[in-house]
Amino acid sequence: MSEENPNPQPDISSQFRELGENIKNFFQAAWESEESQKFRQELQNGLNELGRATNEAVDEFKTSETGQKFKTEADEFINRVETGEVETKAREEISKVLDFINKELGNLNQKIKPQEASTEPEPVEPAEGSNTEE
Repeated sequence: MSEENPNPQPDISSQFRELGENIKNFFQAAWESEESQKFRQELQNGLNELGRATNEAVDEFKTSETGQKFKTEADEFINRVETGEVETKAREEISKVLDFINKELGNLNQKIKPQEASTEPEPVEPAEGSNTEE
């Protein structure tokens, strides 16, 4: 007589395979559904329209007075960068800010140092008759 296991162990690996297959089939069906295809087409059409409208706006801006002024100012800025004028001015301004910060910190340090010296506790002298040795 053969002994049968009264509590057989479930085959978890086959259950995971089945779960994976079911998930794959679900997503494939959802992707291929008419509703999904319709949504993707609407999304594609919307993106195409956005691109067209953006191109129109850019073209209008390029030819507008504001666009021409922007281009001129951008070209002038590029020229200042290339000649080093921007770097020079940036260095000057950074130097001014650093000088200011350093002076203010120096002043603050001077104010704090005298206070530190005056707030140090004075040594306590042992009371008379105390037996402490130094």
